Amino acid sequence: MTTARVLLFGFLAAATSAIPLQRRASAPSFSSIVVFGDSFSDNGSGAARVSNGTWPSDKYYKGRFSNGIVWAEYVAGNLSIPLYDYAIGGATSSNSLIQGYTGPKSSIAVPSVVDQIVTFLGQKTPQGDSFSASDSTAVTTPLFVMFAGANDILFNANISASQSYQVLAQAEAELRDAHPTAEVLTITPPDLARLPYGFFIDNVAKQQLQTYTDLLGDLLGGSKSGAVNVDLRPLFDDFEYYATPEAYGFADLGKYGSCLVGAYGETPNVTICGDAEKQVYWDEY
Repeated sequence: MTTARVLLFGFLAAATSAIPLQRRASAPSFSSIVVFGDSFSDNGSGAARVSNGTWPSDKYYKGRFSNGIVWAEYVAGNLSIPLYDYAIGGATSSNSLIQGYTGPKSSIAVPSVVDQIVTFLGQKTPQGDSFSASDSTAVTTPLFVMFAGANDILFNANISASQSYQVLAQAEAELRDAHPTAEVLTITPPDLARLPYGFFIDNVAKQQLQTYTDLLGDLLGGSKSGAVNVDLRPLFDDFEYYATPEAYGFADLGKYGSCLVGAYGETPNVTICGDAEKQVYWDEY
């Protein structure tokens, strides 16, 4: 939900300021923010376009997988720079590794993060149009953000974090080759075992999600590529509403609950809570 996106915005704002000044000496400001990822970052130009407007449903906000705008829109607005958001709900790191899908039954194949980067490097906008002169100017000194990997393990429990990391590392290298002056942020997702989806799976599956998240975070954080990694794993460790939700204004079931329940068929009926601000997430993911 929007609350989680605002928290994420704070993490990213801190990370952008943490990029060493000497590395930005030739680029005192970012010309744009270019995002590659999945439903955490989809600003309505991704899954809605791929599904011809059939998904996400009208229970979501204007094609996003939330009840409001996503973190990338906050960041770009705060920095007053253009946003090129290639993220697509359901995307994996690479469809060669594991195909990603969207839709209520996860039956609509979607481009992966690697595919999104190919589109960008082909000088196409997120909508598939050729770059205009202003687009070309806007991506001269961009901030690239890769927020991906969560769907790899969600779509295939046998995928390892090292496999996802190798894909993302190669993708980063290709971006750097094409844009040597750009800065790169990677984002480690929060503990996937703590998604509301975790309420519907067994302990073995939860442990797989936690192990994957931990290893992916360690690999991204230990990378020597020069990218700044924003590690969201501590988010729910330190934000104590997971222990005492009412103290932070959330409902007792904020620990597992989402406001929108059943959008992916987890329950017989689709329901929406009475007060979204009392739930941590908008939907199960």
